[in-house]
Amino acid sequence: MIASLSAGHAAATAALIRDRAGKTGPVADELYLDLGGIKRVRVLCHHPELKEIIIRHLGFCVASVEGGFDAVIHAWEEPLYNDFHNEVLGLGLERGDDPYVLLARKEGGSLDIFAEFEYGAGVLRAWDGDDYYFAFERIDDESLLRPGHLFVKSLYKILNTPSSSLVHGACVGVDGKGALLCARGGRGKSTLAVSAMLKGFEYVSDDYLILERSDRGLLASPMYSVIALSPGMRRRLSPDIAPAAFVADNAKKDKLVLNISAWSDSVRRRYPVRIGLFPEIADVSEPEVIPCSAVEKGKAITHMVHSTMTQMLDQGDAAAVVKLVNMLNSLDFYRILLSPDILGNVECLRNLLKNI
Repeated sequence: MIASLSAGHAAATAALIRDRAGKTGPVADELYLDLGGIKRVRVLCHHPELKEIIIRHLGFCVASVEGGFDAVIHAWEEPLYNDFHNEVLGLGLERGDDPYVLLARKEGGSLDIFAEFEYGAGVLRAWDGDDYYFAFERIDDESLLRPGHLFVKSLYKILNTPSSSLVHGACVGVDGKGALLCARGGRGKSTLAVSAMLKGFEYVSDDYLILERSDRGLLASPMYSVIALSPGMRRRLSPDIAPAAFVADNAKKDKLVLNISAWSDSVRRRYPVRIGLFPEIADVSEPEVIPCSAVEKGKAITHMVHSTMTQMLDQGDAAAVVKLVNMLNSLDFYRILLSPDILGNVECLRNLLKNI
């Protein structure tokens, strides 16, 4: 359901959302997130348990020293969650069984969305300039994972600058030479990235990361200090993965979310990306690396761009698509055919990077 509000009504509604956090309780704590040195975010926690949850999920971005900031996230547990748009905002909407409500302000002939309520996922989001608002049905690790990685859509908006973006991908490297793994889910990128981390690779991410175009080339920085593995893959990676602390089940109950702070010494920020990698689970006895043709390179870039835009529900932003394509197009791309031998796949990638 989309509710189209006049400019005046939208402003009044945004003010109600802005005031709501303080009415559910005072700021219990605050912390700062350093997003790859590009943006700095202040997070106001209107719940006593939220700070520790954020540290578990975004520990690689938590800044130890206070300072200036570019954006503010307000987060709280909402007791009137189930009918927030009516009980708190007084909109008088009948959504029926629709679990999704968008609020948009009319601007000329177009609509500018400023709030989205995912009732089925347990989160209400809104944004007003550089302020972002999160009302959660419950504050605990599992509930905060229901709509996806914590704050991910808002962090995407904050990082969407002419020279940077949050992307859905993985990155690991050797000796300062990073491989950016571009693929949709199910192609083995997370397993390869996590396995590489366990075997001594320099690590940025297995799922979401920050890309920055700079005078040093393309740089990657981490976002999340959690990974998601199926129970079967966790057993296959045992005992190497044993130091990873269990956080919660994911939203679909098919993966375990683990905190990997034990590997913080392996994590790299503003890490140089040297190649693009297009993984493929193949019926081969040994892994193989093949330089991508122009068509295959285009397919790999399309996978990352499409996956990012789909995850962020931002398919309509043509400028963001062009920016990402241009960032990725500067890389040489390789296909890596993944075998059932996880360690063999890791060593294949190591050899590739050492020879770059």
